[in-house]
Amino acid sequence: MLSVNTIDDILKTFYLDVVAKQINCGASPLYDMIEKSSVNVDGKNATVPVYYGISGGLMTTNDDSVELPASNPCLRTTLEVPLRNVYGVIDITDKALRVCKDNAEGVINVLGNEIQAMINSARHSLNRMLWTTGKGLLGTISDLTGHTSRALFPVSSTTQFTPGMTVDVYRGSTKVYEAKRIGAVLVDEGQIMFTTPVASDNPLQAGDLIYAHNSRSTELQGIPYLFTTDDDYYFGANKKTNAGMAGTSRSLNGALTTEAMQDFLDLLETRSDTTPDLIVCDKALRRDYISYLQSNRTNIDYLNLDGGFRTLSYNGIPLYGEKYCPSGEMFFLSTDNIKMVQLCDWEWLEGNNGTILNRLDNKAAYQAVLVKYANYVATVPNSVGRLYNVTNG
Repeated sequence: MLSVNTIDDILKTFYLDVVAKQINCGASPLYDMIEKSSVNVDGKNATVPVYYGISGGLMTTNDDSVELPASNPCLRTTLEVPLRNVYGVIDITDKALRVCKDNAEGVINVLGNEIQAMINSARHSLNRMLWTTGKGLLGTISDLTGHTSRALFPVSSTTQFTPGMTVDVYRGSTKVYEAKRIGAVLVDEGQIMFTTPVASDNPLQAGDLIYAHNSRSTELQGIPYLFTTDDDYYFGANKKTNAGMAGTSRSLNGALTTEAMQDFLDLLETRSDTTPDLIVCDKALRRDYISYLQSNRTNIDYLNLDGGFRTLSYNGIPLYGEKYCPSGEMFFLSTDNIKMVQLCDWEWLEGNNGTILNRLDNKAAYQAVLVKYANYVATVPNSVGRLYNVTNG
């Protein structure tokens, strides 16, 4: 007969490596390409040394000179990157385990279904956070003039929302609703629907903020964090006084053209001495790019990337339309210079007695928790390019 200890062994020996590999690939081309590294982790932070510019230890002399140059290494600084807590939880009812207690294949099927759902959720969330500043803000409630529904609400953008997500609603810094479940996302209408209505005596208001549940200001800090104007620092390095710590950005204030892309690409290469190997934009901007090529009767080139992704190409550089990329923005990336720093890869969170599958208090159910402590960082910040305020063609 199968026991909780037997299932623990199955989770440890069979599922852990499989789960880690599946979560770490398949979400998007960029997520697949960036390195997941546990080097230079010190306590709650990852210490990331950043070098930029060239060494000052080279000079030329005339024949009579005997003076050698000083070493003068590259300019450098150190980023202190906080490791954020990422948890993946699966619940299994006692009834499901008892039904399958004499059937190993049945238990594996039950576990497999729950774990696959968690893998899909983890891929979604980690890829989404790659395109946020770490605040956990998903959107805001829009104008409610004439609005009567207590379950369906217009939002500033549906990009960050996915059915099944659990969210909290804030009014300023005050939480007005907690753990509301999203049942549907109506993209064309710009609306989201909660699985349960809000209370009639506590209606939502225009401007209310919707955050991922329990994740306000605690999510991983993705690429847009480098360009945030909320403060002058990037993981402790001053972007205003240290040009190497600032991303390369330009406001286009116009429609996308290949001339504008090349002009910005030249700026990025000149400033950082690197050439991007991936261009990412939102899907609407990708459509604009295709329309521009078609209107100019230019051939549309495609590339096949590892992981089964098929993308457009600009001058041989893959151009990918990403669901979560900020609207009207195009990012030029050297993927070797973007990392996920982590304390370790995915691990099971063990209870006091070393078990993985632990009974929930006052419930006929068991729970297993996967954990990862990680964050995103650009190791060569000025090599990250952002072309923004790109209008529709």
